Amino acid sequence: MSNFAQLEINERNRWVYFNKYRWVAHAAYWLWVLIVSTIMRAKGPITPSLVLNHFVLSNVMIATFFYLYCLYFIPYFFKRNKNLQFWLLMLVSLLGISAIDVFFGRAFVHLTDPVPMATDTTFLKTYIAKLTGYLLNFLFFSIMLFFMEKNEENNTLLELEKEKKEIEQVKLDLLKSNINPDFLMRSLHQIKESAKIPEETTPEAILTFSDLLRYRLYRGRQLYSPLKEELSALNSFLHFIGLDRLHHQLYIKLDVQGEDTGQCIAALSIVNLLEPFCKIVHHQAVALNIIILIESDELHLEMQYEANATSQLLADLETYRDNYSQLYGDLIKLHYEGEETGNSFFVRLSLPLVEKQIA
Repeated sequence: MSNFAQLEINERNRWVYFNKYRWVAHAAYWLWVLIVSTIMRAKGPITPSLVLNHFVLSNVMIATFFYLYCLYFIPYFFKRNKNLQFWLLMLVSLLGISAIDVFFGRAFVHLTDPVPMATDTTFLKTYIAKLTGYLLNFLFFSIMLFFMEKNEENNTLLELEKEKKEIEQVKLDLLKSNINPDFLMRSLHQIKESAKIPEETTPEAILTFSDLLRYRLYRGRQLYSPLKEELSALNSFLHFIGLDRLHHQLYIKLDVQGEDTGQCIAALSIVNLLEPFCKIVHHQAVALNIIILIESDELHLEMQYEANATSQLLADLETYRDNYSQLYGDLIKLHYEGEETGNSFFVRLSLPLVEKQIA
């Protein structure tokens, strides 16, 4: 598996200067070379022979050097921190290929414009001229590759940011799907059982449940939701529970202190914390006192459950902490403990409040 991943990385590094339409920059570079060094300098007509000799054959060696540099030396040596080998190969290639270019030019390149052009027969002067041309063009070529690298880096950052948002969305969806089915089935069962007994509160319970479910399905796909909506959903949940005392022996008292000034809160963070207590089957009346304190940048919630914590409740609270830790890190702090006498169980939750909604 690691070998496969390494091959993928090597392939990506090799073609980074050509993919995503970066090959257009290479085409533009060689078009510029064709225009400046061949067409603009030509004294006679532009013929296929002139283009072949003055452009193609004259530049085949320097092109070989360039593309060895960007297709092999950079991905396999420079990006693997083999700096000594990289610079040795660069030096040998620069000196060697420019020398080969001198012999190649004398053997195969026929410069005629429109008559044979006089060339300096001294090897040293020709070699120095070639080497100087290589260095100047290499400098320009390296600048072009540098901007391609920066472009790839920016694209990678954008892709990582996009993937991060997608991962967060998947986590949110999983968080929602992990909790909703149980909540949905129990609530539907409760409505079904209530409908069997003619009561005035049944239609209101159905409407309240509909509002609560709509909020859960919609806000469950977002990281933050308005505090006003979260508290409204919490009140709907409490109202829904209070309408059916036939199946619920949990008596909840809510006290909200502080002022909601339009802040936003982690989506479903309060509603999901209440749900584990509603899953417990209470054979007698049990009180659950909830105090919510709203500050300028933080919300504090304290629950006092007048009964022993079941193993399922502890497991659900631990799951709640794990889920929200994955989504928000250490921003959400949850602490719970039982009283020494075993008659009460306390839950304390601290949540950050943000100024505006973050999708």
